[in-house]
Amino acid sequence: MELFHYDVRHDDSLLTYVRLAANALDDAVPDDNAMTVDSASKAKSVVPNSPSIDSTSTMEVSPSADRNLNRADEKASASDAGLAGSKEEPEEVVKCDHCDNTIQSNCKHCGCYYCGLKDDEEHTLACDECGSFFHMRCLPEPLDKIPEGDWYCELCKNDHTGIIVGEQKLDLTKGRKAKMPSAKQTKNWGGGMACVGTTKTCNIVPKDHIGPIPGVRVGQLWRYRINVSESGIHRPPVGGIAGSSTKPAVSIVLSGGYPEDTDCGEEFIYTGSGGYDLSGNKRMAKVQSFDQELTRQNRSLALACAAPVDEQNGGKANDWKQSSPIRVCRSFKIAKLHPKFAPKEGVRYDGLYRIVKYWKEKGVSGFYVWRYLFRRDDPEAAPWTEEGKANILRLGIRMIGEDMDTAKNSASKRKRAGEATGGKGGRAAKGGSNASRYIFKPTPELLELIRLDKDNVRLWSNMADSQYESETAYLEALTENMLVCPICQELTQRPCTTSCGHNICCACLQSSMKSFGVLCPMCRGDISDMSDVDLKKRLNQNLVNVLQALIPSYGKDWKEPVVVTKPQRARRSGKTVSATA
Repeated sequence: MELFHYDVRHDDSLLTYVRLAANALDDAVPDDNAMTVDSASKAKSVVPNSPSIDSTSTMEVSPSADRNLNRADEKASASDAGLAGSKEEPEEVVKCDHCDNTIQSNCKHCGCYYCGLKDDEEHTLACDECGSFFHMRCLPEPLDKIPEGDWYCELCKNDHTGIIVGEQKLDLTKGRKAKMPSAKQTKNWGGGMACVGTTKTCNIVPKDHIGPIPGVRVGQLWRYRINVSESGIHRPPVGGIAGSSTKPAVSIVLSGGYPEDTDCGEEFIYTGSGGYDLSGNKRMAKVQSFDQELTRQNRSLALACAAPVDEQNGGKANDWKQSSPIRVCRSFKIAKLHPKFAPKEGVRYDGLYRIVKYWKEKGVSGFYVWRYLFRRDDPEAAPWTEEGKANILRLGIRMIGEDMDTAKNSASKRKRAGEATGGKGGRAAKGGSNASRYIFKPTPELLELIRLDKDNVRLWSNMADSQYESETAYLEALTENMLVCPICQELTQRPCTTSCGHNICCACLQSSMKSFGVLCPMCRGDISDMSDVDLKKRLNQNLVNVLQALIPSYGKDWKEPVVVTKPQRARRSGKTVSATA
């Protein structure tokens, strides 16, 4: 038991003698060899029970030491009495390693962090993070009363300036940008969907893919531009042209940004980008201030036209159907100028168009702009025609990215409509809503290709057990979950199917086998049967056939053509499929 008690008065004689008594008790041996202090003799003699100390000898002490010993004896008695009534351990006293532990010394480690004094304990706060002490009067912003709950000093607390919490709006009047012109604007920026990041990336086709996106049909609607970007139809979340100065443009979005634009549905005249001063805080410049140039995105549109690039006069295609196809989307914003061909809400995919010609002319603002004549060339019917509207209903095309509140409101409206017509639970009178729900089903040709893929019976069984409301959902489940390489985390290229049923890129599997041996990278199963053969010969051609039926561009960028080997032909149970070039 520790009898030494730290006294803040730091009396030298008291500390000296109490240490002596505590050390004597700690060094003593229990029972017969124990040394006790005779409290009745007021510490004038020490009575030993050990043969190592002469029982007739006495220890003479000074009067001051005698008084100090009395105090120590009283404290020890009180401590023993307290321990007898309670089993709690005595409070541990913390000593400061940076000062002499006196109340008079100034120390920022055991005293106030600002002034170093150790007075006024009732109005001293301790930081819940760093543990330092602070006088309420010494704080940069002095406090009158003790705060409730956790308290943090100025060095530990987080600065929430400029941080938007929940539905709080961005306050530009505080922080280091308070003096900039943007802090005095009246419109609240930062709350639009243009500032939202993408949650996924389309990996079905590459970024510069030309032509339609597999699974996306004409008439598909998206709530926001960010949803269009995630689908791969038009990758830029804000810009209207997807292209570069070295490659042809692959997609555009009509949003009524220029007064020169005209739209007749099957044909429209599109104005290039540029000409507006967007520097500083001029994010929404409404008047053109300089000429457009045939650079960057404007040049990419010129490259898509089947005519030489001419930066002065433009060009016209001899055969416009030889121009590169461009995916075209229309936004609800063009309804102000061309309501006949604009969607009521969101952004709609309207199919493939080709550029007939492009030229330079003066716009309504007096500055030069580049104009492009687009003409539709898509086998699917336009969504504003009767045939196109019937296709949308037949395919069950719904808006992607619809808000939860909007969905709930629509559900409540359908429920009220069902009650009005006598239906139960909001169902339609004929068959209910489940009967009219579109479920994607693979074509017979695709099912035959799937049947030939004997190495992935489990994969196709899992795909068949689930229901998909569109071809896009079916492709996303296949390319983003089922056929993702466990090493590169991309859609499997040159797939090799292991004996345990996992599909891995040929190059990735070779690298894994060199580094970690003949183990499956997915389940660590034994794949020693693949170690003595060329993995290129173990290519699962049946799976490649399925993917090429779903994604026509799959495998076209491979350096070597896919060749069907004799063992692959022998393993097939149906007719021999010719080699794919």
